[in-house]
Amino acid sequence: MRQGFHEPVPEGMLVTGIIRSPHGLEGFVKIESISGETVHFDGLADVLVRPSDGPPVRLEIEAVRANARPPLVKFRGVDSPEAAKRFAGAEILVSRDNACPLDTDEFYVSDLCQCILVHNDVSVGLITGVLEGGESDLLEVTLSDGAVPGIPGGEKRFVPFRKEFVGEVDMKAKTVALMHRWILE
Repeated sequence: MRQGFHEPVPEGMLVTGIIRSPHGLEGFVKIESISGETVHFDGLADVLVRPSDGPPVRLEIEAVRANARPPLVKFRGVDSPEAAKRFAGAEILVSRDNACPLDTDEFYVSDLCQCILVHNDVSVGLITGVLEGGESDLLEVTLSDGAVPGIPGGEKRFVPFRKEFVGEVDMKAKTVALMHRWILE
């Protein structure tokens, strides 16, 4: 996971990685895989790269070193560290068909974003991001009006994505159950 996904993801696409920095003199970039898996990068012909400061661009993959730590990717036409540096911090998006497969009780970060956080079947907020925490990922939640007495709607809270705090995740209903309301106070 990464520091927060706030931009909507195009329909049918998933953020699977973040470009961290250039590597070497040939234009390779270091990749942080969102899932921790890297094997799916080997089979990709191209990806959508979304820089934080501009529109997404489709880049053809020239080479992948998935076994390197961190994994390395070379994009066609990106042939120097200077050219690669402009993509540092950019998200890598792929179609769902090309994303790393999920195990039971695993979720894509972009699917969790925009889910409604509910407590006892009442909306208490909207999940707007997922951040990397010390022991677990954290759900960034924008509180609903009246969710917590004395706290205005729109305030941000962070909920550890752990079974002690989060119950059922219903992707069809786009809801995530909160086990304990006090964590929002």
